[in-house]
Order: sequence, then structure tokens, then C-alpha cells
Amino acid sequence: MGVGDRLAILADAAKYDASCASSGTSKRHSRDGKGIGSTQGMGICHAYAPDGRCISLLKILLTNHCIFDCHYCVNRKSSNVVRTRFTPREVVDLTLGFYRRNYIEGLFLSSGIIKSSSHTMEQLVEVARMLREEHGFRGYIHLKAIPEADPELVRQAGLWADRVSINVELPTKTGIVATRS
Repeated sequence: MGVGDRLAILADAAKYDASCASSGTSKRHSRDGKGIGSTQGMGICHAYAPDGRCISLLKILLTNHCIFDCHYCVNRKSSNVVRTRFTPREVVDLTLGFYRRNYIEGLFLSSGIIKSSSHTMEQLVEVARMLREEHGFRGYIHLKAIPEADPELVRQAGLWADRVSINVELPTKTGIVATRS
């Protein structure tokens, strides 16, 4: 599967994370040639910088694979979706490519959980570290903390990212099934 196909899948899967400001808008499109702009689809979200500016972010998942089977999650292990993933290097290359074309001002990165929570968190941290340290990236980076990841990895994420957040779900016992592969 090519990068474009994987980008379409992983950007679409990321739209379910409602922490970007544009996530709650009603869907409007401009495919019929009338009007300008679109709030439909995936890939770019808008967030607010600490100074109040609205910024565009590439919003993707590292992977939509997951070892858990939480009933409320579209990426749960039992979900019938096409599975794919990026390497940290591919996320860095995509981010820099979109940034250089002036499509985005930063990255919003989350992930399903592969192998373990800490393994996944290590990969998210590696993306942010590579962007900052190897490429001098000064754009905005928002990372999602992975539940049950080693606290030291979450601390490291905070060293490289502008924002680190975590989803807080209040599932019932019947709504979550923590089966691992």
C-alpha cells in the first residue's frame, strides 16, 4: 500500500479524536464547485496556539492497529477496517513535506496501540524528537499520550511537543474489553 493510500486511511481514522477545534463542525463540502472551503473529510484540523492564533495541523494516526478491543473505538481489534501504519520516519517526511508546501503549521499525532503502550509511545516521541532535533522543526506538535505507557515516555513527549493530551473515557465494564493479541 502506498503512502497516499495509508495517509487517507490514517487521517480518516484520526478524525474520531475530537480534541481539535474543527472536529465538531457540521459537514460542508465544495465538491460541486460552489463555495470555498470544506469542513468535511480528514487530514487537516485546526487548533489554537497559546497566543490565540488558529493553526492548521496535519492530523493522523501512526497506526490504526490496536491490541485492545474497546467497543467504543473505531480502531478496536475486532473492527472490520483496513489496517495500516507509518514508520516514525514516514510521519516526519509527511509533516515536513506538508509544512514546506505551507499546507500546515504543525502535527497532531495519535495512534492505536501496537505491541504495547510503551512501544507505541516510544514511536510517537521519536517522531517529535526527529522533527525537532534532526530537522530543526519549529512548528506546533501535539502528541496524544498512550494509556498505560511508561510515565518517563510521557515526560519525554513533553520535552519535544508543544502539547501532550490524553483521552479520558469513562467506559462501562461491558463497553471495554482489554484483550491483547
